Amino acid sequence: MEDKDDKEATRTCGQCHKEVAEANFALHETHCSRFLCLCPDCNESVPREQLNQHREEQHTLVRCTKCSRKMERRLLADHEADECEERLQSCVFCELELPWKELDQHCLACGSRTELCRDCGRYVKLRDQPEHDLTCSAAADGSSPPQTTNSAPGATAETTVSCSRCLGSFPAEDIEEHQLECADDEAQEEDSDDEEGATAQLSSTFRAASLPSRPSRGGGDPYHISTCPHCHLALPLITLRWHQAKCRIHILLK
Repeated sequence: MEDKDDKEATRTCGQCHKEVAEANFALHETHCSRFLCLCPDCNESVPREQLNQHREEQHTLVRCTKCSRKMERRLLADHEADECEERLQSCVFCELELPWKELDQHCLACGSRTELCRDCGRYVKLRDQPEHDLTCSAAADGSSPPQTTNSAPGATAETTVSCSRCLGSFPAEDIEEHQLECADDEAQEEDSDDEEGATAQLSSTFRAASLPSRPSRGGGDPYHISTCPHCHLALPLITLRWHQAKCRIHILLK
């Protein structure tokens, strides 16, 4: 039975372009010739009484409202969606809508803008962010502190980590040792603050004794700039005298 069906001859109808069994072809062709006809513009089979409506709806020339190009009405929807150079498209970086013909130039400039990566502290171009997110060393470990990468020309990239106490940057392999030292320094500074409160009276007495014994340089100009012999800070003489006394007290307390 299957072999018989496979070998049954067919013919193509000239009206509807369908394959019809040869045994039924005469009846089918008569029906098609009576009720169907071919559109002379697109060669599509349409009901005979609807031919004029079909040609008006599908083949009337219309103008694109964006680029003013003329085309058949049936092509307008696809043209406006995918082909028109004036169709609006959104920039993938800033979502600004602008004509398609200007999009490439805009994206080239817009994608060159940089934003700070909160994971590694580097400035990355917007168009490079997807690739950077995959390779960013800091992003792989969410618990790590903010990191920055040195990128000096000709130098090998080295990952640095910021200390949470002093905010200084140090190599990642040295950060634990530094944080221990930083904690000790902070404790010592607190002890020093307590000692300064206890020696406030001594500082006042020492300053009062030292001020008269330091004559002014440059003919007595109190605003002449000179350097503290203890910390090498440059100050006017009128301030330097008081500063030197405080510096000496600080050295003695050490």
